[in-house]
Amino acid sequence: MNLGTKKSYYVFSKTDIKKFKEENNKPLEYIDLIKLVIDTNSELLKLYELNTKSVEISKFNKNDSLIHSQLLKLPLEADTDFDKILVNFNETKPPKIGKATKVDKATKDLTVINDKANYIERKDFEKISIKKISIIGFSFMTVLIIVIGFVLNQSINRGNSEQEKLSQELIITQLETSGKYDKVAQKMKEFDYPKKDIVNMYLENGQFVNALKADKKAFTSVLNKIDTMNNKEQQEALNELKKANVTSKKESISLDLRLALLNKDIDFLKKNIKSVDSQALSDRIVKLFIDEKEYASANEQLKFFANKALDKQAEHDDKKQALTNKVNELKKAVSDTQKQLDGKNTQLSDLHKQLDDLNKNDKSPDKGKHVDDKNKEIDNANKDKNKISDILKDQQGKEKEAQKAVDDFK
Repeated sequence: MNLGTKKSYYVFSKTDIKKFKEENNKPLEYIDLIKLVIDTNSELLKLYELNTKSVEISKFNKNDSLIHSQLLKLPLEADTDFDKILVNFNETKPPKIGKATKVDKATKDLTVINDKANYIERKDFEKISIKKISIIGFSFMTVLIIVIGFVLNQSINRGNSEQEKLSQELIITQLETSGKYDKVAQKMKEFDYPKKDIVNMYLENGQFVNALKADKKAFTSVLNKIDTMNNKEQQEALNELKKANVTSKKESISLDLRLALLNKDIDFLKKNIKSVDSQALSDRIVKLFIDEKEYASANEQLKFFANKALDKQAEHDDKKQALTNKVNELKKAVSDTQKQLDGKNTQLSDLHKQLDDLNKNDKSPDKGKHVDDKNKEIDNANKDKNKISDILKDQQGKEKEAQKAVDDFK
C-alpha cells in the first residue's frame, strides 16, 4: 500500500476557520490533509474551548466526482488519532488489483515453469514414467503455490508496515506540534526509533537539557545546534545547561568558554586558551581577539587550532595596528611639542610686556641694567622657541610619513 502518493482535491466548507478557508479547493496528499488538520487543531486548542468550530471536508477526484464528505468539529483533544477519524478519505477507490490480476500473474509464472517441464518431457519422454511426471508436476505446483503465497504475504506485510509507519508519524507529529516533547520521546521509544532520532527531535525543538538526558554523548551535537542561534538565544541555552547540571567538568568549561565569548570576557578566554575543544570555537575566539586588537592572544590560540586565513588576517591587522600606533604616538608628540611652543610664546609675550613696563615706569638708577637683563631673558626664550619649532617640524614630518604608510597599507 503506497499512501499519500496520489493527490486529490479537498474542499473545505461550512467553516469560519481561517486556515481551511485559505486551503479551500486544494490538491493534497492524504498525509498532508492529516497534518493540516493536526496543525489547525493545535492552534485552535490555544484559543478556543473544545467543540466550538467545525469544518466540512469533501474529497473529489480529478473528474470532480465526490468521493467522500465528512463534518469535523474542532478543536479536539491533543492526543486525538486523526488518522482513524479521517481514514475514509484514504480508503477511496484504490486501483483494483483483484484475484484475476493475481491469477493472471500466477498463470504466466505457471506457463514459464510448464514450458521447462515440457522441454524435459520431450527430451526424456521414453525414460520418465507417468509416476515421475506426476511427481514433477506436483512439485512444480507446490513450489508455485509457495512462491505466490510468499509474494502475496510480502505485499500485505509491506502495506501493513507502511500504514503502521504513517500512523506512528502522525501521532508523533501531533504530540510534537502540541509541545509534548517527553511524550513524543516516549512514543518514539515505543516505536523503536533510534536514540539519534530522539535526540534530534529534542534539538530541533530547543530542548537541550532533555537531549543530553536522552544521550550523554550528544554534547557535541547540542553545542553545534546552539552555535547556530543568535547571541541572546545562545546565552539562554548555555545558562540553562549550566543550571541543569547535566554536563561533566570538561563539558562545563566548554559552556563557560562560549559564555565568555558572548560576553567578550577577554581575560577568561586568555586564561583558558588550552581548554578550547574545537576548531569552530577556536576560530570564533580568534576573531574576537583580532577585533579587540589582542593579536598576541590570537596567535597563541592559533598554535592549538591552526587557521591560515585567520593567521594571515591577524598578521595583517597586527602590522597595520603597529603603524597606526606609530601615527598615534607621533600625534601625541606633536601635540605635546605644540603645547611647549604655545607656552614659550606666552612666556615671550609676558617678557615683552615686562620690558615695556620697565622702559616706561622704572625710575631707578639701575634701570639700564634691568632692561638689559630683561632683553637677555627674551633672547634665551627666543632660542628655546626656535629649538621647539624645529622639533615640532621634524615630528610633523614624521607623522605625515607614518600616516601615509597607514593609508598605503593593504
